[in-house]
Amino acid sequence: MSKSFRFLRIPILMSGLLILVSNSFAQVGFDNPTRALYVFDLAKYVDYGPGFADSSTFKIGVLLGDYDLINEMGNLAKTRNRIQDKPVTVAGFRNLESVTHCQVLYVNMNAGFNLDKIKKMIEGQQTMLITEGYEFRESMMNFIVVEGKPRFDINEEYIKKEKMSVPETLLFTAIKTKEDWQNLFDIASREIEVQKETIRQQLETIDIQKQEILKQRALLDSLDKEIVEKEKTLNEKQKVLEKQFVQINRQQGEISVQRNTISVQQKEVKVQQDTLASQKEKISIQIARIDEQLSKIAEQEGRIKVQLETLEKQKLILYFVLFALLLVSFLGYYIYRGYRIKKEANIKLEEKNRTISLQKDEIEKQRDLAAAQRDQIAYQKKHITDSIMYAKRIQTALIPSLELFSDKLEHFVLYKPLAIVSGDFYWVSSQGKLQIIIAADCTGHGVPGAFMSMLGVTMLNEIVTSKHIFMPDQIIEELRHGIITALNQAADEDSVKDGMDIAICVVDFEKDILYYAGANNPLYLVRGRELIHYRADKMPVAIHYKMVPFTLHTIELKKGDAFYIFSDGYADQFGGPKQKKFMTAQLKETIVSMADKPMLQQGERLSEIFEEWRGDSPQVDDVTLIGVRY
Repeated sequence: MSKSFRFLRIPILMSGLLILVSNSFAQVGFDNPTRALYVFDLAKYVDYGPGFADSSTFKIGVLLGDYDLINEMGNLAKTRNRIQDKPVTVAGFRNLESVTHCQVLYVNMNAGFNLDKIKKMIEGQQTMLITEGYEFRESMMNFIVVEGKPRFDINEEYIKKEKMSVPETLLFTAIKTKEDWQNLFDIASREIEVQKETIRQQLETIDIQKQEILKQRALLDSLDKEIVEKEKTLNEKQKVLEKQFVQINRQQGEISVQRNTISVQQKEVKVQQDTLASQKEKISIQIARIDEQLSKIAEQEGRIKVQLETLEKQKLILYFVLFALLLVSFLGYYIYRGYRIKKEANIKLEEKNRTISLQKDEIEKQRDLAAAQRDQIAYQKKHITDSIMYAKRIQTALIPSLELFSDKLEHFVLYKPLAIVSGDFYWVSSQGKLQIIIAADCTGHGVPGAFMSMLGVTMLNEIVTSKHIFMPDQIIEELRHGIITALNQAADEDSVKDGMDIAICVVDFEKDILYYAGANNPLYLVRGRELIHYRADKMPVAIHYKMVPFTLHTIELKKGDAFYIFSDGYADQFGGPKQKKFMTAQLKETIVSMADKPMLQQGERLSEIFEEWRGDSPQVDDVTLIGVRY
């Protein structure tokens, strides 16, 4: 059975090597994807000895501070999740003391580790040592890049000494002699010099980019000032528009009154016209009657000559004529008076129509001006929003990924920025046996708070990752010193000091201890159904009248303990039926009431409670709340 299995492995190995070589020609040298692919492909053809059968997993370790390579291997393990029928796990080690047993251990010479100490440490553990950049046959397998192509050598004697073996076909593809290795190493050395020059040029480019970032920061400062000035201008214009709207409403009321007056006058003119027509008809009737009377008078004048006895009757007729003439004169006067009244009414009506036309033109001009101002405001708002969205992408890129949480800790992170960018931030890091968890609240929110948060994240990366400072009180001290130096803060200034409130927790998995220190931000520890409140020092991470060392709390952890750190945004939110703050007392009761639930469910429920409490009220501050169960 064993011989047939080895016979089948030879074509499989050859096909794997062909794939490996094709991948090598597709890329230039050893980049992280090529390193990960080589390690995975070589690992599956190694015989790890009889003790390998007792291993429940196939573990690949990386002794290198290159998180990109570890992430690349982790991504590859998602698709190639088994090697020699065992599930694959990938682990990164920052130093020799943190190394645990694994089937494959990769180390790069650039990391500066002593290869003899590594060999002594893994002696007898049946661990395949894969290196890069070391001398010929110094390790079990060693990578080198020649003319842009990845190559490797194999130390078969060293492998057999550790009670492991590799197939002959794999030995056939490796570099055979010291002379070949030296020639290839010389070529690689020349290529390294070229790469060093490239790196130098890239560093110069990075310096130029840093200067550009400083210019962009100055531009953001000027934009912030410009926004404030434009907001003042907009407020003033809004007040002018409100006055104009009031004036327009008043003018519209006056126009309505004038229209009603004109309508009444038109009705009066109509009545007068009807009256005049009626009077004209009456006058026509009376004139007809006068004509008849005149004809009768003519007849009577003829009769006067012959009939003197009818004189009294003629006098009566004369009086009637005089009365008729008087009546005609009176009617003529009223006709003339109606004509004058109508003419004056028409003149007043024309004047009012001209006034209404002028007022209409003025209203249309004011409406056009308001529309232009509205369009300008919309354009300015879009420009400002685009700038803030770009700042959000920068801030999101700087905040560490939550994948840096250890798998041993169940956790949630509730993060609700007030604006597009946030003055709150969280920070996590795994340092060997230690897990560092930080929640911080910077002065201000929005764009100013985001600048402080990016400054804090940058300083924490330097303090923890570069300076290797892991105790919470020492981290805060270093952070306070860095902020005072960066912002040129002085103790004799009366202005408000920019800085931050912070809570830092460090979990030691070997000692089962939680270290905590805080600046204005406390720690809540829930054990069973009891909440223990660890108070923070009453001073910020900035210049302050009280400049004493921060207090370090050492807490012995038990399985199932849960602890919480947060900013003040959750407790300070207004809402509820009486529009009051949520308050820390209610936050404690809420945390204790859900302490037995999984942490992800706690985070979701806390988010729902916050939104229910807030209701239609606006959010007043950035919110950050981190919960962890040990």
